[in-house]
Amino acid sequence: MSARSKLLILTFCLLLVLAAASLYQLFALRFEAGDIFPAGSSLRSDPQGSMALYQALERTGRVKLQRNYRSLAHQKVTASTILLLGNSHHELATADKKEIAELDQLVAAGNRVVVAFNPVTTAPACTSAPAAKPVGPKPPKPVKAADTAWGISTGYLPAAEAPDKTLVKATLVEPGLALPAEIRLLSRLTLQPPPTGWRTIYAVDGKAVLLERSIGSGSLVLVSDSSLFSNEALKADRQAALLVWLMGEHRRIIFDEYHLGVSEQGGIMALARRFGLLPLIGVLLLLAGLYIWQQSIPLISAAGPGSDDRAVGVTHDSFSGLVSLLQRNIPVNQLLKVCCQEWQKSFKRELEQDAGLRKELHDAMTAQDDPVARYQRIARLRAERMRR
Repeated sequence: MSARSKLLILTFCLLLVLAAASLYQLFALRFEAGDIFPAGSSLRSDPQGSMALYQALERTGRVKLQRNYRSLAHQKVTASTILLLGNSHHELATADKKEIAELDQLVAAGNRVVVAFNPVTTAPACTSAPAAKPVGPKPPKPVKAADTAWGISTGYLPAAEAPDKTLVKATLVEPGLALPAEIRLLSRLTLQPPPTGWRTIYAVDGKAVLLERSIGSGSLVLVSDSSLFSNEALKADRQAALLVWLMGEHRRIIFDEYHLGVSEQGGIMALARRFGLLPLIGVLLLLAGLYIWQQSIPLISAAGPGSDDRAVGVTHDSFSGLVSLLQRNIPVNQLLKVCCQEWQKSFKRELEQDAGLRKELHDAMTAQDDPVARYQRIARLRAERMRR
């Protein structure tokens, strides 16, 4: 291989390594920021994520934290606090009854489930003028409270009470709880529970924003503003007492990522990550690449035009190996003598019956003339003896 080809291959390998490193750095920056995950995810480190809360709880060392990437309906979870953050409040009207029943089963098993909805900072505009008669298809019928999840209906605070991007002050309704008398919310969303089964914890002018319900040995909490758990809130307006109450008394807290669409993909790579086999796979790929390179590019280059090494570039079979061995270990003037000695050992019985051939071998070992002519003479004499 020429020096130019080697230089091109080396340059290509360096460019490939640089491209892979740049791509890895790009993905590392995106994953570090976490903006590829939905709002409310504990994998996001930007203001809309909840990574700060996850890490703060982890540093206390008093609770066992877990991120869940699989359906909770297929898991046996007990005595845990399950955080479902970043939900859309429209899901209350569109939720499947089967999903609601599965969530109720989780609560009845002794878990505390906290469902927090994304903050709503802009409410639909409403006017006092009578609406014009619609043209075209009829608008959909309003969803009844009985058809929504748990019978909860939603509403919005008037603009006068909560202008956009202004914190809403909610007051404590349940007097028997050790909670702040007033909390601050960003969302204008309100939750209207059915007459029985729920208790209102916080409300704004009689409109509930935080509800709790007991099912079996567990409890279900609905929060109209998931920004309470966000990284931004923990930095700018931390409400620690409320967060401690929301977490409950359980020592195991699960940040559910599955309901946000962040699921665990099965397969060989998932198992490799779980059991720490990625370095081994990297080493195996490196060895495979070296093997392919060794098979495609010879380690010993061919002899150049002015090379004096006769062994370089020679086809290495058994005959060439024997010739090379003889050339390196037997001098030229002793070659015929060595051949005759080996001939005497190999054909001892034949030589005992043929005195002429025996004499020729003896003379060849002591003669100083042309060894090639002597060898040809012995071979011709032996061939004549064999034809008789």
